[in-house]
Amino acid sequence: METQSEYPAVVLVSGGMDSLTCLALAFERYSTNLLPLHLNYGQKTQEREFLAFKNICDFYKIPKNQRKVIDMTFLKEIGGSSLTDDAIEVSNFKSQKEIPTSYVPFRNTIILSLAVSLAEVKKCQEIYIGAVYEDSSGYPDCRPQYYEDFNRLIKSGTILQNLKVVTPLLRLSKKEIVAKALELKAPLEFSWSCYQSSDLACGVCDSCALRLKGFQQLGVKDPIPYKVSPDYRSI
Repeated sequence: METQSEYPAVVLVSGGMDSLTCLALAFERYSTNLLPLHLNYGQKTQEREFLAFKNICDFYKIPKNQRKVIDMTFLKEIGGSSLTDDAIEVSNFKSQKEIPTSYVPFRNTIILSLAVSLAEVKKCQEIYIGAVYEDSSGYPDCRPQYYEDFNRLIKSGTILQNLKVVTPLLRLSKKEIVAKALELKAPLEFSWSCYQSSDLACGVCDSCALRLKGFQQLGVKDPIPYKVSPDYRSI
């Protein structure tokens, strides 16, 4: 018989807007009985993302002994992404359907595997991840089928038969995510989405563009500073 966990959920918190909204949803259900998990994988804005993670956890008053940070900088040794390889330029947002250089090969599977390990040790029931499909960059590990398959893998590969990955934002657009974050009073000013800048968000990388598009379509000003803020509403 499985023992009831003190912490029902692991929440993956990169520090970006989507993961913040995901944490806000989990917090609404579980309050501070959460295990926020942050992964450093050698990305260009690693330090800035970690600061966002810290500020977000502080805002929700999540005790420091519940915050988990795992080193994944071995992904820099693998390369293949503009986020981990300095020789590859971070591509600007493109409206055509092509996977941008920011895609980190098989990253979500590695991240989720670590989250599953933590959840199994702590006997958690859920793993929250802020994956987005309909308004995403076309990453293959953001597809609904991927998460259905991963949940089947958890069932066949762990001792916790009730553990599952939860994707509350998967079918939402960026506009809907911004609206949900505002509804939940999530501290959007503490989040950081830019892939290539740690002082002022660039406004033109794939992540900045999609984030700005959500705010612009909703008619709300993004609280973080940008170097440039192109109009993405019509894209």
